[in-house]
Amino acid sequence: MSSLSFTLRNTILFFIVSLSIALVSFNHFILGPQFKTVLQDTAYKDIAATASRLQVSIEYMLKRNDLSGITREMLVNTLHEEIKYLLLLDAQLNVVAASQQAYVGNTFNELNLGIDADVINDNWSKKTLTVYSGIDEDNMLYGVVPISIGGEDKIGSQWGVLVLEVDMGVRQSSILDKIDDFFWQALFLLGLIGVFFWLSFQKSINRRLATIISAAKRIAEGELHTRLAFVGNDELAEIANAIDFMAGRIEENHKELVSRHMELDSILRNIPSMVYIKGIDGKYLMANQRFRKAFSQIDIASGRTVYDVLSREEADEFTRYDATVLETEKAISKRVNFTVNDEVQHFFMVKFPLFDTTNCAYAICTIATDLSEQEQAESVLNISKSIFENTRESIVVMDSKRMIIDVNQSFERITGFSKEEAFGKDLRFYDAGEASNIESRKMRKSLFDNGYWAGELVSQRRSGEEYFERVSINSIVNRENEITGYIGISQDISKEKESSESLLRLAFRDALTGLHNRESFKNNLNKISEQAKRDGISFGVLFIDLDFFKEVNDSLGHGFGDRLLVSVADRLLRSTRVVDVVSRLGGDEFTVLVTGHVTDAGLAVLASQIISELSSPYYIDDQEIIISCSIGIAIFPRDGKDVELLLKHADAAMYHAKELGRGRFSFFDFSINEKNQRLIKIKQSLRSAIENSEYRLVYQPKVDPHKGIITGYEALLRWNSQLLGVVSPAEFIPVAEESVEIEKITDWVIKAVARDRQHSEVLKNANIAINISAKQFKGESWLSTLRSMHQVGDLDVQSITIEVTETALIDSFDITFEQLTAVRALGATIAIDDFGTGYSSLSYLKRMPIDYVKIDRGFVQDIGIDPDDQTIVQTVIAMSHALGIKVIAEGAESAEQVAFLESRGCDEIQGYYYAKPLELHHVDGFSLHKKHVEKVG
Repeated sequence: MSSLSFTLRNTILFFIVSLSIALVSFNHFILGPQFKTVLQDTAYKDIAATASRLQVSIEYMLKRNDLSGITREMLVNTLHEEIKYLLLLDAQLNVVAASQQAYVGNTFNELNLGIDADVINDNWSKKTLTVYSGIDEDNMLYGVVPISIGGEDKIGSQWGVLVLEVDMGVRQSSILDKIDDFFWQALFLLGLIGVFFWLSFQKSINRRLATIISAAKRIAEGELHTRLAFVGNDELAEIANAIDFMAGRIEENHKELVSRHMELDSILRNIPSMVYIKGIDGKYLMANQRFRKAFSQIDIASGRTVYDVLSREEADEFTRYDATVLETEKAISKRVNFTVNDEVQHFFMVKFPLFDTTNCAYAICTIATDLSEQEQAESVLNISKSIFENTRESIVVMDSKRMIIDVNQSFERITGFSKEEAFGKDLRFYDAGEASNIESRKMRKSLFDNGYWAGELVSQRRSGEEYFERVSINSIVNRENEITGYIGISQDISKEKESSESLLRLAFRDALTGLHNRESFKNNLNKISEQAKRDGISFGVLFIDLDFFKEVNDSLGHGFGDRLLVSVADRLLRSTRVVDVVSRLGGDEFTVLVTGHVTDAGLAVLASQIISELSSPYYIDDQEIIISCSIGIAIFPRDGKDVELLLKHADAAMYHAKELGRGRFSFFDFSINEKNQRLIKIKQSLRSAIENSEYRLVYQPKVDPHKGIITGYEALLRWNSQLLGVVSPAEFIPVAEESVEIEKITDWVIKAVARDRQHSEVLKNANIAINISAKQFKGESWLSTLRSMHQVGDLDVQSITIEVTETALIDSFDITFEQLTAVRALGATIAIDDFGTGYSSLSYLKRMPIDYVKIDRGFVQDIGIDPDDQTIVQTVIAMSHALGIKVIAEGAESAEQVAFLESRGCDEIQGYYYAKPLELHHVDGFSLHKKHVEKVG
């Protein structure tokens, strides 16, 4: 620990000191000389540049014979502190001009500069600018440049030399001093940071080391639950984690040891034999309570031997036994007699050696059982015989060749065979079938290999009846461990099997129809898909949904619906193969898993057969019911390699089949998937459409063609979704009808109509038609909204027309009749929308409180083209008028259509011929006259 502590505490300090020394060395031996070299290279360039510039200036002034200008130029340049001298020499090396006037007229040799005349002469001969280092170690640089005056002059020489002396010490000192200052400041700051970090680090190390030491002491003192739980990756965290791991292992081992000790102590306390352990020196090391009770006068802890317990003769005998055990290192067993409480008793004794980790015997364990307890054993044997004869389990005793030598009464009762009939026969003489024979062969092999067998068999009673039995067979061995026979115990578990199968059916079978349930279907689907992947084959999934089953359930009751589902299940089983898996997922949803290599044509034929079978009339409770079904088909792996995706695609194809008109099937394709994805987005967006103010109303006028006036307006819902843009009512209304959103939408429309009437003078007094979905008649929320708004004066219901489709009349006539009667009582008028597209709506006209019939636009559009549509329109008008009901025709777009409808007495017309749906702000400014003028124009 001290070595580790030293490393953790002082490594960072050693690192800081070493880094400081390294930085100082780096500055002195590398950075400083390097900076000097760089500064010297820069000085060379600067001297060359300065000398070259002075060369030009001086040559110019020499040509002008301007010696005073030369002197000024030199004085100006020597203002730089590092330039010590500037000299202009003639060809004889006499000073012609200098930065210090005292040098003028002297010869070069008299100036005692750091370069000699040979350097000047060398430059004279080369006639080029040259920079030299001084000959003395005075840290001087000299720039020598030839001067040409181009002819005879006052000096009397054609060539001269300019000498520039620069003191590098002065030039470098300021820069190097700044670098040194910066370096020492940085070094000082680094030292402060390092010391602070070292002190903090040392404090953290000390605290964590103290925690580790404290935890180690607690663990050593037995607090094995102690944990450090350090976080981090440093050495201390690793040590702490190692200590935690070690403590955990020690704690587990301690618990295991305690548990083993308790188990051993319990065994020793409760075993009916005397158990004691002696060392190789013959001294008792341990003895159980039975031994202590028999020899209570002996203190085991005081190093007693057998000679302190028994007589010498008996003790010698036991000592010889101990020696034999130690010599052979094997167990021995003997029947012995020795004196206990002054009474000679008979014991069966087993002695065996105990070995240490080096496989050396260190002690001898003895177990001595009082044979006087054999009397109790005989009593137990009698009890066992009684049990054998009276137990409800069948018991068979066999010899070593597995031939029956004895059976109990329960065997005779269960199998019907008597003891005499069973004697000498093989155990399985009453096997039932090949499957049981296979199990019998496994049984014989297990008995031969292991000496025992347990399992379940199908057996046969003497009467021929088969039954299930749970069998356990064990071998009987003698003292030499030789098999002398077998004993078999069995139970009749037929009722248990029946219960298990019932539970299995409950778990994997539909309780109502007996078909596979959803869980079983998924299990089969997974299993068949794995097999199909291995074999490279396909299979099909048919997703079946009953059409209009909910209506049957609601109108005739759930009991009737359940009986109908049972009949549907029976027909599905008749329409499919035995190898196909027919399941009920729940409600009125069924699936058929078609195994084997399937084709589109084959699945289409199967789907058509199922539709035909399920569409045939059902006769339940003396009632004839006709329903249909829609089927979606998906094929593995074409439509999905994942079983969940495959089932989802089959479901999507089923919904597509419903959209095509129900009572048909559809194969999955990815365009269906795209459409379903859009439907999902529509469903999600509908939930927030009201909150996001995405709805608005437009109003389409209804016109009396005879008077040429507007008689009212129909409120039409428009949706501009933030996510999807403009969505058609034909697309989102069916989606809304499948959820509670239709109630929210209808509630919003009613309130929006009331609100819009407050903002429009035209709408304020006009009759406005509001469409109520057929799904709305399942509840009364729309009626409650109308009633409450009418009562508080927010909406005059007498100026409202409620439009309902024929579907509402057909699906739930009684409920629809009741609600329409209630709204009629408030003063509203009732119109049947899309008249002529339903199943049998004509029979309801005279029974419902109807004011208007709206002829579907599909009939109006073909007026003038299809004589049948003309006849239908004319008949509807005549029939409605005969019943006192007015007629509104919608979808009129041409003058010919309007003329025909007007000539046949149609009361009101609605369509693009008169006006498209109007935005609220256009309603007040619209008039039929303006529209007519626009058309004429």
